[in-house]
Amino acid sequence: MKVLFINASKKWEGRVYREYPYGIGILATLTDQAGYDVRILDMAVDYRNYMDVIREFNPDVVAVSFFSPSVQIASKVIESIATEFDVYILVGGIHSTLYPTSVLNYGADVVLKGEGELNFVPVLDSIKDGSEGLEKRLSKIPNLVYKDSLGMVVETEASKDCVDLDKLPIMNRNLFDLSFYDHHTILTSRCCPFQCYFCCSWAPGGKRGRIMSPNRIMRELEWLVEQYGELTLYWGDEIFFWNREDRLKFCDMLKERNLPIKFIVQLRADLVEEDLVEKLILVGCIKLCIGAESGSDQILRAINKKTTADVIEKAIQTSVKLGLACKTWWMVGLPGGDRTEQLKALDIIERSRPNEVAVHQFVPLPGSYFWDHAEEYGIRLPEETSFENLNYYSDPSNLCYDYISGQELHSILKTYQEKLLQWGYVPTDMADANSKYVFTTPFQKTTFEI
Repeated sequence: MKVLFINASKKWEGRVYREYPYGIGILATLTDQAGYDVRILDMAVDYRNYMDVIREFNPDVVAVSFFSPSVQIASKVIESIATEFDVYILVGGIHSTLYPTSVLNYGADVVLKGEGELNFVPVLDSIKDGSEGLEKRLSKIPNLVYKDSLGMVVETEASKDCVDLDKLPIMNRNLFDLSFYDHHTILTSRCCPFQCYFCCSWAPGGKRGRIMSPNRIMRELEWLVEQYGELTLYWGDEIFFWNREDRLKFCDMLKERNLPIKFIVQLRADLVEEDLVEKLILVGCIKLCIGAESGSDQILRAINKKTTADVIEKAIQTSVKLGLACKTWWMVGLPGGDRTEQLKALDIIERSRPNEVAVHQFVPLPGSYFWDHAEEYGIRLPEETSFENLNYYSDPSNLCYDYISGQELHSILKTYQEKLLQWGYVPTDMADANSKYVFTTPFQKTTFEI
């Protein structure tokens, strides 16, 4: 039986990183190992017509995944496939977990909620066994939503299990057309131990946080080197290990293995320490990314960031002082502060001089605390037809908040751009590999490579 995976995505034209969709890659690997014929179409980077790909491959099952900002294109993909082809359409991901009935109405046969590793292959096996008795077989699989023969929506029992990350197979990157991607990616955890109000990383499917063991991670790194030799790796986890002991231990393991890997990690500012930065540099880390969000203690409290502006500034200074390139992300338009508070990050940037500065507007994400409590914070949620605006680099005037206007957001972002240019930062549209200080805002057409 043939299975085509589709990452149904808008073509963001340089506004997002060129990374292979990791979740799809894991499911495709499990499907391949189960004996099915697998193909992947990543519409974010592969501009072939998806209908032509289906005609050529002739799959029995099309599995679609997408994020909320791509809901418009995804709904068209699902609807057109359902109309044109006699295939089973399975859909998953955070958006589908939150809005399963809506996704069914696009034309999906089954929505898989939560972690797809728990139910995807069992659904395929049920389909393979034939249409007779299919509903009964599906009813025994957890975390599914589908319509029965009478058109009634059925939701199966929620799973009491969660994925043991150590038992997942190493993702077979060769299932992707790697020519589309600039680097390799690894993800070693689910969820995040912190609960910032703007973030949905602890949304459905991930509230029980887990992280792979250091030994399991090391096996994957060794596999990557065996397959691809010397490489650059983006450590896609929100936090590079969840406690200090494991971070330092893993750096020691990397030093002992001496693998030819250069890598980029993400960390909260309050987890950045001199001894860690020194070890990271020693074992091949070439960039530290910090989600700073704001330079205002007032706003940081309002978003439940659980850190301070002083800690953020010290973390950047530590990285820069020790010679590790530092990238920072900042948001404007967060609840909790006026224009003066929204601009306070500029003081930190001017003093600490991070190498890369990404400034974008706050957007409410489905599954986040701010989304679920939007009215309380004066956030006016968009209709589903406008979810495309839930993109950090969209036009700020398309977002509606009671506490700040789109015009004011535009003005604040312009101020950031003007100051960064004044301090010698180069916009991403003009930067090259030799640019030491680079910035991006929604006004640039391209973002960073990673």
